[in-house]
Parts: sequence; C-alpha cells; structure tokens
Amino acid sequence: MTAASGAPPRNTSELVASARAGNREALEELLARVAPSIHRFGLRMCKNAHDADDILQDTLLNIAGHLQDFEGRSSLSTWALALARSACARKRRWLKNRPADDAEALTTKPDPEPGPEQRAGDQELAAALSKALEALADPYREVVLLRDVEGLSAPETARALGVSVDAVKSRLHRARENLRDALRPLLEPARAATAGGCPDVVTLWSRKLEGELDQADCEAMTEHLRGCSACSTACDALKQALLACHRIGTDTVPPEVQARVKAAVRTWAGR
Repeated sequence: MTAASGAPPRNTSELVASARAGNREALEELLARVAPSIHRFGLRMCKNAHDADDILQDTLLNIAGHLQDFEGRSSLSTWALALARSACARKRRWLKNRPADDAEALTTKPDPEPGPEQRAGDQELAAALSKALEALADPYREVVLLRDVEGLSAPETARALGVSVDAVKSRLHRARENLRDALRPLLEPARAATAGGCPDVVTLWSRKLEGELDQADCEAMTEHLRGCSACSTACDALKQALLACHRIGTDTVPPEVQARVKAAVRTWAGR
C-alpha cells in the first residue's frame, strides 16, 4: 500500500482526483497514507488489536466507496478519522449487544507484536501511558488521540468529532491533566508539595499550547516556573506525557494487516 519506488510523491488532491477517475494505484496510495492514523485510533479506542484491524478495513473500504462524497472542506485525514470514529462506535455497539455465549471474544488478547509505546522508548513509561489512555473516558481519549497523537489542529479535531472548538479545548485540557496525574508517580517521584497560592500551571501550560494565553499571562507563568520547582516539575511531567503521545503517532500498520486490507480493497475495486 505504498507508492511505486522512485516515483515523485503526489499531493492528496491529485490522488483524490485520480482515484475518483478510476485509478486503482492512486486509490491504494491514498488509502496507504491514512491507514496508520486509522489503525492507531482504532487500537486505542477499541483496546483490541483484532477489532482495530476490523476498524481499519471497514474505514478504508468506506473511504473507497464514498470518495466521491469527499468535498474537501476538511483534510482527508480529518474525514478519515471521523469515519474511523463512527466505525469504532458501531463496533462498540455490536460488542455490547452480542449474545452472552460470545463473551469470551470480548477479552483483549495480548498483541504478539510490540505495542506502539514500546517503540517510543522507555517501556515503563509506555506501559503507564497505555494504562492512562485506556482509563480516560471516550470523549477525552478521542480528543487526545486526534490532537496530541495524530496532530490534528483544534478546528480539525472539532470537525472530526462534530463538536465546537471550545469543547475540544475544554476536553483536551481535562484529558491532559488526567494523563499527567496518572503518570505522576513515574514522572514526578520526588515532587515537593505545591506552595499555597500556586496557579494551575498544568492547565495554563495546556492552554499555552492551544494559543489561549495572552502575552502577559505567558510571561507570568514563565516567571512563576522559574521560581517554583514543584510547578516546574509538574509542567515537565506534562511535556513528557505529551511527547510520549506524539511518539505513538509514528507507529505504522503491521505488514500482515496491510496485506489483508490491500486484498480487501482490490476485491472491492474489482466487484
């Protein structure tokens, strides 16, 4: 599911136009570009490698079947992740309504391949981050995955989730704070007690990342961090948590999954 070796990369709009005209190679290249984001999102939301593979295949086939409906008002990645989110919701509803004798299939089996976090570096942080992400409620986990893992902008995340930008930012600040709190034993093992009157620097730092602080507030926060080791440590912990999230975004689709999806797309295209 990659472009031919040595061929110049084509931009997304060119690929979309070519795929709409019936070019199967362009369609496969287009799907290959969005597949990693969809697979990561499905893996984190469904918490099961098998279900994530289903989400990936269903979403890519949905993209292929409805490419004519893509109007370009958002990026292809935003549209693709919105479709993946809908696929995850359908999967969860299906799992919830399955007969009781299928219950054993709901158990998440260990993934034989290294997880995304294990390739991020520190395995202890990887395990803690995985547990922290799984503990987040769906609305908070979604926004972290789209904003901090996949790197969508706040407006793109809002379009993918069907909510306002303000709602995205509100959820994001809460989610980042929850992640930092969950990782605190690992990232802040010797954290001193916060002095009375300290601002909520974790939320302030998150707001700074979203461009919500004016210059005066930024300068005040920076000045406070210079003189308060406890708050400085808290901010460093948040930075490390977000860096670990960004590293998850480098994960790729396993080759065997790529092969299955490619075969499914070719079957769909030749129907």
